[in-house]
Parts: sequence; C-alpha cells; structure tokens
Amino acid sequence: MASRKDLKKNIQYIANDLFLASLIEGVNREAVIESVQNVLALIPRISHTQPGNVKGYYKKLYEDLNKEVEKVAAELDKA
Repeated sequence: MASRKDLKKNIQYIANDLFLASLIEGVNREAVIESVQNVLALIPRISHTQPGNVKGYYKKLYEDLNKEVEKVAAELDKA
C-alpha cells in the first residue's frame, strides 16, 4: 500500500485534472466543481484511519474517489 503522503498527492493530482475538465466547453461547471470539492474532502480522511479496519477503510475511500471521478466522466460524456 502506498504511503499516506503519496495518496494525498495522488488525490490532489486527480482534483487538478478534474478541475481542468471543468474548463471544457459545454460541461456543467457546477457539477464538476462540486466533484472536485468532494475529492478534496477525502484528504483529511486519510489521516484519521479507523483502527482495526484499515483495509476496509481505505477500500471505502477508494470507492468514494472512484464515484466522484465517474460523475465527472459522465458529465464529460454529455458535452
């Protein structure tokens, strides 16, 4: 498993890429910006892992991240 520092950086890179996607013509910018905010809200969750269920905790974190990325992908498909 990657270190927390690397995971935080990867989430920031994903948020940057999603924000750049909001600059494309015909995209619902509000929906994309909301997804970017939700992705950035995952960063503090990395530092507060639940003891005893670390694997499940990070699995849920990755699921939440993928869900937000899929929202933006669906929004880009509409454009």
